[in-house]
Amino acid sequence: MNIQEKLIQNYPLDNKVDSALNCYLLGKKRYLVFWDELIQKDSIEKVLNYLEEKTKNTNFTEYKTLIVVGKTREKFKKSDLLYFNNVNTFVVFYLINEETNEVYMNDSWISSLGLNYKKYVRKINEILNK
Repeated sequence: MNIQEKLIQNYPLDNKVDSALNCYLLGKKRYLVFWDELIQKDSIEKVLNYLEEKTKNTNFTEYKTLIVVGKTREKFKKSDLLYFNNVNTFVVFYLINEETNEVYMNDSWISSLGLNYKKYVRKINEILNK
């Protein structure tokens, strides 16, 4: 079973967002995005720009947290996995390196704009590590 199938079945994810993104509503203002391409450190800015462009519509709340689940071949520090656009959107990455079986995630607690993501990232991690 792949990552997306496992999360859809075990979370469960049933609120798919009508969007160009492969995206599900997790809870109020929080979205899970499945990223199909390999995520590298030098591609993060491109990913962030794409996400911002695709979430500026009425299918997404004005203030939001996007949790991006994807694959990588690089090592990441916890601090490399959280971004804020200085306006209304947090993006946190949950990355899996299948070659080394390492997971890179940021499960910190934030209080800004009511967009905390800690419990969502921990639940994703719990499901994928079953």
